[in-house]
Amino acid sequence: MVRSGGPVGQLLASLPVEQRADRYRQYAAQALIRSKASTDPAQQAEYIAMAAGWQALAVEAERSSVAPLPGEIVSQDRDEATSDDLP
Repeated sequence: MVRSGGPVGQLLASLPVEQRADRYRQYAAQALIRSKASTDPAQQAEYIAMAAGWQALAVEAERSSVAPLPGEIVSQDRDEATSDDLP
């Protein structure tokens, strides 16, 4: 298998959102290629499900580009609303 897009073991979370989404789409494409190469219907279904999962991650990464990843440290520069602020 050919590895592309950076050093092996590089954490996806360390990539900028656009690159992470692209990487997820690459993984989805690879899974679809493998599903087409397989002659086992169960294995084909697993690869297709895997591709759908990678694609969903790509979409989610783009949607939440302003939201931090789990475990990511975010500065608290903006004011946060509290329950005291509610009418």
